[in-house]
Amino acid sequence: RIPPGTALLEDNLAKAFAVSRTVVRKVLQQLSHQKLVDLVPNKGASVAKPSADEAREVFEARRAIERILVESAVRSASDAELKNLVKLSKLEQQAYARGQKSERLKLSGEFHRQLAALAKNSVLKEFLAELVSRTSLIIALYESPGAVPCSHTEHLEISNAMILRDVKKSVEFMEHHLRHIEAQIDLTSHAEAPDFKSLFSKPIPRGRGA
Repeated sequence: RIPPGTALLEDNLAKAFAVSRTVVRKVLQQLSHQKLVDLVPNKGASVAKPSADEAREVFEARRAIERILVESAVRSASDAELKNLVKLSKLEQQAYARGQKSERLKLSGEFHRQLAALAKNSVLKEFLAELVSRTSLIIALYESPGAVPCSHTEHLEISNAMILRDVKKSVEFMEHHLRHIEAQIDLTSHAEAPDFKSLFSKPIPRGRGA
């Protein structure tokens, strides 16, 4: 809910959570390791502001990791566990219908985390949890005006295909889903700051004033 680049002042956070600055500092360091917070010496902490290249790399990593997680979950998860995944997708659908955006976004992230848990690979599960959080920052920073939010029906398609134990369809639906999310962001409209030295250091043609 906090925009990328926002300063995170230790005093304000300590008061908000009724804890010491030492506790806040430790938490900020942990979030920095997870690439969610930028820590700059003598300047303090701020919400991470991913670059366009980093955004592309995050989505590439998610496609690779979630493909493995889907394949593993289809083969190892019980019917009851997969039905819970369908139930979660339907709860997200209901939140969308009621216009509960924050609840829908929370359930959307939870869908991917629960799916990762079903794959029974704790290392990949941890990687994905970090990537899901970083994706939220990327969307907040780069989402195109008027973009259509990630469809809740796509999670239902994925979970229904998994219940049928259709590995190929499950993977295809997940790939489509992640590319749909990426398509909603504009990585071209946030150009790097211009190099003023090279831009304005050209010699002034003779016969013309400054």
